[in-house]
Amino acid sequence: MKTEIELNLELEKLKQLHKNVSTIQAPLDDEGTKFATLFLKRADRATHAVVGKLAQGNDPLKAVEACLKNCYIGGDDLNTVLNDEEALMSCEIAIVEFLQKRLAILKKN
Repeated sequence: MKTEIELNLELEKLKQLHKNVSTIQAPLDDEGTKFATLFLKRADRATHAVVGKLAQGNDPLKAVEACLKNCYIGGDDLNTVLNDEEALMSCEIAIVEFLQKRLAILKKN
């Protein structure tokens, strides 16, 4: 696990490279005292398509896993979350929010 200082320095570098960087903190224990921090770049069209298809299948956690694998750009080791089922499940709601798109406005003229 990286220290807070290491994570902050890495985040600043990633912001320069990717412009938009999101952070997910996945709990690694039941007490909520240990977290894995993951930095994600914006999801592209292909990622949205894969995640959408997997989310409709029998195992929606595969969609979460696919999104994390495709968008992960830094932070703590991704496998820390991928290999911890509870941590992976805790990311589900954050991933849904992460994938929200901007809302277009439709006007009838």
